[in-house]
Amino acid sequence: MDIDDLPIPQKVADLIKEEGIKKLYPPQVEAVKKGLFEDNNLVIAIPTASGKTLLALLACVHNIEKKGMKALYLAPLRALAYEKYVEFKRIFDSLGKKTVILTGDYDKEDQKAKYADVIIATNEKIDSELRHGAKWVRQLGIIIVDEVHLINNRNRGPTLEVVIAQLRQITETQIIALSATIKNADQIARWLEAELVSSDWRSVKLNEGVVYGNNIIYADGSEKTIPMRYKDSFDNLLNYILTNNHQAIVFGTTRNMTESIAKKIARRVSSTLKEGERLKLNEIANELIKKGEQTKQSKEVASLIRQGTVFHHAGLNLGQRRFIEESFKRGYIKIITSTPTLASGVNLPARYVVIKSIYRYDVTLGSYPIPVLEFKQQSGRAGRPQFDKEGDAILIAKSEIEAQKLFQRYLIGETEEIESRIAAEPALRRIVLGQIATENVQSLEELNDFFSQTFYGYQQDTYNLASILIKVIDYLKEEGLIIKDPDYLDATSFGKRASQLYIDPLSAVIIRDGLNRSKIMAKEFLTDLSLLHLVCSTPDVRFISIKKSDEIPILNIMSKHDEEFLTELPSSPFELELFMSQLKTAFIIQDWITETSEDSILDRYNVGSGDVFSVVSNAEWLLYATNEIAKLLGYSEVAAKTKILHNRVINGIKEELLDLVSIPGIGRVRARLLFNKGYSSQEIIKQTNPTEMQKIPGIGTEIVKSIYNHLFGEKKSLEMLQELPSEESEENSGEYSQSQKSLEDFFTK
Repeated sequence: MDIDDLPIPQKVADLIKEEGIKKLYPPQVEAVKKGLFEDNNLVIAIPTASGKTLLALLACVHNIEKKGMKALYLAPLRALAYEKYVEFKRIFDSLGKKTVILTGDYDKEDQKAKYADVIIATNEKIDSELRHGAKWVRQLGIIIVDEVHLINNRNRGPTLEVVIAQLRQITETQIIALSATIKNADQIARWLEAELVSSDWRSVKLNEGVVYGNNIIYADGSEKTIPMRYKDSFDNLLNYILTNNHQAIVFGTTRNMTESIAKKIARRVSSTLKEGERLKLNEIANELIKKGEQTKQSKEVASLIRQGTVFHHAGLNLGQRRFIEESFKRGYIKIITSTPTLASGVNLPARYVVIKSIYRYDVTLGSYPIPVLEFKQQSGRAGRPQFDKEGDAILIAKSEIEAQKLFQRYLIGETEEIESRIAAEPALRRIVLGQIATENVQSLEELNDFFSQTFYGYQQDTYNLASILIKVIDYLKEEGLIIKDPDYLDATSFGKRASQLYIDPLSAVIIRDGLNRSKIMAKEFLTDLSLLHLVCSTPDVRFISIKKSDEIPILNIMSKHDEEFLTELPSSPFELELFMSQLKTAFIIQDWITETSEDSILDRYNVGSGDVFSVVSNAEWLLYATNEIAKLLGYSEVAAKTKILHNRVINGIKEELLDLVSIPGIGRVRARLLFNKGYSSQEIIKQTNPTEMQKIPGIGTEIVKSIYNHLFGEKKSLEMLQELPSEESEENSGEYSQSQKSLEDFFTK
């Protein structure tokens, strides 16, 4: 079936053909025949790189052109949402249609969606939009659900499942669910009343194998012998990949493993580089160094890139990860070593995928082998469409016996069935309060009816949920989040606000109790640390774990500041360890707002830029929530203190810079520069000649214009700025604009 034969505008067909796509793949043809353009619901369960995104794009184009309604694309991760936004925007711009991306800021309906044709959003953001009664969702003509198999994920699954159930409840729209090949895709299809398109077909042949020594055994029974230069199977395979000038992604278990592998193989990768490749890698390494604040971590990453390899994990900031991904896609970086998160993130294929270890570690479970589905997600990265005829995904075995076990389980074994994770109590707390607060349900009967429409309700009798639901409702009632009288369910003002703020009800309770405690403590004991530890003690914060070397210093600080804490002090070894982890996380934020250098923070706490970004982002949102709850409770003094702290966390500054950072274009670096030069407030700057401001290193012409436009308005500032040079000097334009955003992701999220 040719692209030109499809019921889409010729402009779109031409853009698709420019990418080298002229015909549909067999699974895509099947999707068309099963009603892609006929408003039929579809579950499309096909391998990575088999054209799922193109099908979603085609369906959205047809729906918008035919119905004039909106299209929604649900993505599980921000990075994936951004990738789809870029892809979709290019196509829909050609049709004069508006594409927007929605992520973050969960306390209000996003007005951008009202005027958009295509909305790309995370599952959590749409859950928040539904809680705020967003009316634009009723204008949807099609909903794309990406990675629907993540219903099986205990963290993200419940939100995804509830969003799907609620959207189905309030809209009558076509749903297209995209998935990896899974065992019970037919169940999901029946739940969604959808046609199933299921196939193992790939545009690039996938060879899944296991290597021991220098022998690779593939799933189809074939074997390959590679040169044996080393005792270790991984080293032999890597040597083979590099000798044949292939790219590879190596999946490790932990961050430390991925970093260790990258450093270990760097010299070997470097020895295979040609002079032109070496020059290009040096160029992009220098480019990376210029982005953001220079740290030990960024220098280490740049050093590895120069040698043709690099690690990739959540400890890197978003800007670094995107830079690495783009450089790998363009063929500059030869080997990426990564944690498994890359497998479920952006589209990043490679000729070879190497799975160094199939074991994971969990505090409660210990060491355990990954599910087959996770292996399939990793192996699916093997083979680059339009570049490779085949791709190899190879498991590393340490013995012949292990090779046989890996072969049986992962190469010829079936993937696990997808199961609902909605019945976990923490998930139900959020869901139940959300449904009651939005008045979607107002009785136990209606609540049970709602859950019957979820995938859980399809898979099993919701009677099994009854006891957990009663427990959750009793908790919400006891904590003053809802009223139950006798079967009627209604949210209190506290419950409604907690739901709108999109925080765990338990977080809301912890914050409320801490604020109540703050009212009876002496004012001098209510410090920044008090509030930072309070938000870090909520389940919405992914706190930083402690190491043995952390314990004594943290215990000393606990003893010194024991009267400042707004939560109960620990009374058991488990509570003590948890408390110390929360406190360590609070220290990171405290260093951030006292303008400690990023490098010092990374070194002091043994974390990555991505970890700091995650901690700061969570704290920013929870401090906002704390401020809102304090206002609701009538605690005006605490609310004022929390608002100041919230603004400091947003900008990473001491309180003395708050006035300056409210000027557009002035962040923590320029604000500190101005303050140290004597320009400590907007009032002082108002009395300063613009030509004097322009002389300050790092404050170029464009920044001066921005400052004076803000202070005097555009018309008056034009008169004042006539004496300024027309262009910035090269010296002033680069250095500070690049380093302005230490942790740049925090400002661009």
